[in-house]
Amino acid sequence: MVETKLGQVKILYLITELNVGGTEKALARTVARLNRDRYDILVACLHEPGLVADEIRTFGNRVINLDMRNRIDLGVLNRLFKLLRQERIQIIHSYLFHANLLARLVAKLAGAPIIVSSERTMEMEGQIRLLLNRLTSPLADRVIAVSQQVCDFASNRIGIPPEKLVVVYNGIETSEYQGKVDMARIHEELKVAPAHTVVGTVSRLDEAKGIRYFLQALPWVIAQHSKLIFLIVGDGSQRRELERLAQDLNIQSQVIFAGYRPDVVNMLAIMDVFVLSSLYEGFPNAILEAMAMAKPVVATRVGGVPEAVEDGVTGLLVPPRDPEALAKAIIALLQDRERAKDMGRAGRERVERYFSVQRMVARTETLYEELIREKMGLEWKEREGWQPAENRS
Repeated sequence: MVETKLGQVKILYLITELNVGGTEKALARTVARLNRDRYDILVACLHEPGLVADEIRTFGNRVINLDMRNRIDLGVLNRLFKLLRQERIQIIHSYLFHANLLARLVAKLAGAPIIVSSERTMEMEGQIRLLLNRLTSPLADRVIAVSQQVCDFASNRIGIPPEKLVVVYNGIETSEYQGKVDMARIHEELKVAPAHTVVGTVSRLDEAKGIRYFLQALPWVIAQHSKLIFLIVGDGSQRRELERLAQDLNIQSQVIFAGYRPDVVNMLAIMDVFVLSSLYEGFPNAILEAMAMAKPVVATRVGGVPEAVEDGVTGLLVPPRDPEALAKAIIALLQDRERAKDMGRAGRERVERYFSVQRMVARTETLYEELIREKMGLEWKEREGWQPAENRS
């Protein structure tokens, strides 16, 4: 156990895994910016730590693997209980279904005063998951939803009382998306001629992301525009199936499956239009990243997407599972480049104003302080020179 400084509150972030994904990125961004004078931070994951764990460690945080071997590994309950007691955790904040479930059950037994859970998606859960979520959610003191749509879903579908729900939008470090990129090098690496227009996406390649509908839209786009390249950044269980679909559609020569790339900024930089074809979303980081790069967005009207993308202002919204509508929106932006550029600029301004990481962390800290006063009777006195998260550099 690491000794906690006087006045600090000990917080454990519990997450199912730490592979690359929107939830994992949000956690990494939170622990990087949280006020270290106030919070002593520990991170734990249920499965073997992934790439995001290394990023979290660079900020001086410990990452503990609770080594959950399977879904019925009851030993993880004991390991989490011991960790909470040994570290004298005062706040446990969990992300993703399995972590939420375990945190709610074990933290009460271990005597942790404050339990915060997260709801990050509107994807329909199986009946067993839904029941377990509904039965255990009363044990949480607050549940953070990443968008108002997710908040409404959690209230109406899961049955979480509205007074327990708080909306905290994802946030990104906007300065990371505004540096210079060696475009010539990226064109050469991807074997894309500078004269080509690039329409792309950054996404997991699984069913929920609807990449098949993006591919099905492309023949319509190609019929209207020459010199096009379609860039798909990301990996997942559907990659081979999607590569076969591109071949079946006879568009494989114009589609690049780039796989997982750590240099998302470079991949976004080369795109002229960003597309998100998801079937379900909570509040996608990928859209925020594209908007921060001043890219016009074509996205499906699902979940919290309309709360990020202003239809007709920062991008165009279309129904999910509708490749023709997706194609028409992409074509509209390709035909009116000035409008597309205006949307990109408006998108960057919107992200800077509403979806910065500083704003996300400030709202999270505000929630913690409300719960600390409510549950622990402690008041945080601002020290000389201390600033709220939104003002900290």
